[in-house]
Amino acid sequence: MDITRHNPTPWTARAEDCVERAIAGLRAVLDRRRDRRVLLLCDSTLADPLADDIAAAGLARREVDLISQGATAPPLYLAEVPDEIRHERLVNASIRLAIDEAMRPAPAGKRPRSMSAWLATDLPLAEVAQRLVLRARLRDAQGRVRILRFWDPRTTQHQSELYAGTAPASWIPGATWMTVDGFARWQTLPDTPGPMQTVTPDWPRLARLGRINAVLQRLNADGLRVGPSVLDAVRQALDAGAACGIDDDEDVALFAAWRVRLDAPLERAPSFAALLREVQEEGGRLRNAAQDMDDEDWERFAQEAQTREDLQA
Repeated sequence: MDITRHNPTPWTARAEDCVERAIAGLRAVLDRRRDRRVLLLCDSTLADPLADDIAAAGLARREVDLISQGATAPPLYLAEVPDEIRHERLVNASIRLAIDEAMRPAPAGKRPRSMSAWLATDLPLAEVAQRLVLRARLRDAQGRVRILRFWDPRTTQHQSELYAGTAPASWIPGATWMTVDGFARWQTLPDTPGPMQTVTPDWPRLARLGRINAVLQRLNADGLRVGPSVLDAVRQALDAGAACGIDDDEDVALFAAWRVRLDAPLERAPSFAALLREVQEEGGRLRNAAQDMDDEDWERFAQEAQTREDLQA
């Protein structure tokens, strides 16, 4: 696989820097091991660009027996790279793919993350697959089996928050877990014991992190424009949306993304409050009403909100 390089621009220069940092991060881990074996954890739910290259290289492949509702086959699989140096081109292509998927434009909710992780481990392929399954299948308070999509880099980037400030560590014992997060940053999670390997997460907290990610996906739909510095503003926007009665996940993500993008308390704009009240009285959805709106309408809400704040000040 080869992601074509274009003429240098600030964006591609930034992407190349991310790629170089990631390759250096992977090699730093492998340099400390007795061999350079690494497992690629791939998620084919939305795309599987590496499949042909993995097959052409003759790599051993193992499905991870986790199947989503409506799917015909498990989308998650492992590919075994016996030697990172011998398969340098494929490994580097996998890293370049992950950076590209994190940074390129993509519709909200439709951004593929086909490269989930790189695992440095001595465990057999089948054992790693089984440990992934055991970590993913959990029971909630009602005793229902639920799937924790911990392998998604957008979950991993919030691991410390999900597990109450703990130090990052591998999701499964016996492997160093490496990934490219939603901000195109390389992360290395050491093979050390921690609650992320055994403890069932707080499901409401996990749902909250899902809403944060949904807002980030909207903010970065045109390419990676915002980074971790906006997280506090995103949380405040979600709280503001909940306070004014927006309880649908897609609606609150839409509202929060515009609130962050325009840096304005939209809920204080009289015309937005009137629109929201009408939507709620009719039992509709804000996202449906927004289909008839354009950027200027949201900017008008922001101006109203700012004017009201200025008057109160």
